[in-house]
Amino acid sequence: MPISSLLAIFITVFLAELGDKTQLATVLFASEEGRNPWLVFGAASLALWPQRR
Repeated sequence: MPISSLLAIFITVFLAELGDKTQLATVLFASEEGRNPWLVFGAASLALWPQRR
């Protein structure tokens, strides 16, 4: 899959979910002093990763 397709999908989903409670919580966690925003982003992304059965 081309990177441009992945980027388009990411942007579409990001804009569709803008204002979602999970996103707002992630922004609040990342804005706390002493927290690494990339670590918060990674943890939130992994928490929302779909599980296959």
